[in-house]
Order: sequence, then C-alpha cells, then structure tokens
Amino acid sequence: MSKLDELLRYKKYNSRLVYTVTLIIAVVVCVGLGIITIYANGVSQDLAQNMLRFHVVANSDSTEDQLLKQQVKDEIIAYMEPLLKKSKNIEESKVIIREHEDSIQNVAEHVVYRWGKDYKVQVFLDKANFPTKAYGDIVLPAGQYEACRVIIGEGKGQNWWCIMFPPLCYVDAAKGVVPMEGKEELQDQLTPEQYKLISRSEVHYEVRFKIVDTVNSYLHKEDYKDCNEH
Repeated sequence: MSKLDELLRYKKYNSRLVYTVTLIIAVVVCVGLGIITIYANGVSQDLAQNMLRFHVVANSDSTEDQLLKQQVKDEIIAYMEPLLKKSKNIEESKVIIREHEDSIQNVAEHVVYRWGKDYKVQVFLDKANFPTKAYGDIVLPAGQYEACRVIIGEGKGQNWWCIMFPPLCYVDAAKGVVPMEGKEELQDQLTPEQYKLISRSEVHYEVRFKIVDTVNSYLHKEDYKDCNEH
C-alpha cells in the first residue's frame, strides 16, 4: 500500500470518527434537553393548576398605546383587588372573575374612552403561554397558565402580566422581594417542593427553564412579546 493510499485511508477513518463522535454528542444533547424540557413543563403544569394570571395586551407598541395599556391594568387591578382578597383558592377566583367580566370590561372601556380612543376591549378567561418571569424574589417557570385576559384593540402590542391568584399583582416587584404575606399565600397553595423551586435563591432554576422559554418563544411569538414590567 502506497503512502498516498495510507494517507487517504487515515483521513477517511478520521472523518468517520469525527462524524460518529459528533452524532453521539448531538444525541446526548438532544436527550438531555428533552429530559430537562419534560421536567420543566411538568413543574410548570403543576404550578399552573394553583395559579391564575392576569394578562393585558396593548393595541400596538406605540408609546401612547403602551401607556394606555398600563392605565387599563392599573384600574382593573384596583377594582379587582378587594374582590379577589376574599378568594381562598383558584376556583373561587375564577368564579369571581366570571361574575365580574362585564364590570372589568367596563373599567377598561372607560379608560379607553377617556383617552379618546375607539378600541374594542375583550375580556375573557383563557389559557396563554407565559415566559419565565420574576415577581420580586419569586420566579415562575415558562408554561401555559390560565389567565384573565384583556385584549385592547388589535392586541398587537407588548403584553403585561401578573398573578391574580395568589394575589401578587399588588406586589411592588421593583423592591426586589415579595412581602411575607404574599409568600405565605403562595406556600398555602403549593407543595414545599414547588415553593422551593420558584424561590429565586435557587439560581440553577432560571437556567433550567431558559430552554423552555426559548422553545415557547419560538412556538408562541405573540404571547411572548414581553415588556419590562413584572
């Protein structure tokens, strides 16, 4: 066998080896990502059964429409806070919201009217996909949650969301912590393991659910039009 043949054979062997190793690494990575994604989705589904979120979508991303969205969410939260404080669980919260859907819509429409707009407002309980989000020192994983949704006009602008039950919409996340009262309500609704997972002290948690965020943001682009609010 000539040196040229040996060299060609060696290169062919190396190419096959590189291909095999690359394939093995790709399979391991895919399996690993799959396991993490299944785990993350399982946790978020368990949490979603005990939480009800609030979702407001602006007409557009214009400055005026975004400010209008904030005014709408502020007034709806102010209206709903005393009502939802009476709720002891997620089912009671959903009943309260259904009973007050028309009133919620009236609140939103009144704000829209004051701003001189003729946007249609839709209010309904529905499921929506949410990214991983921090509420003070509590972090919720990405996933599908039931939410009271308020769509303003064409609903093509950035979203705003919070947690209606347990009532964390009224938490000042800018302070970086959830008050003890809010944490106690969360602990009442979640298992010890679930509560530990959503604690921001668990740094690895955010990394783990970033994978789910990436997948969901690709599959549900409209729900993932985030804004820099809590």
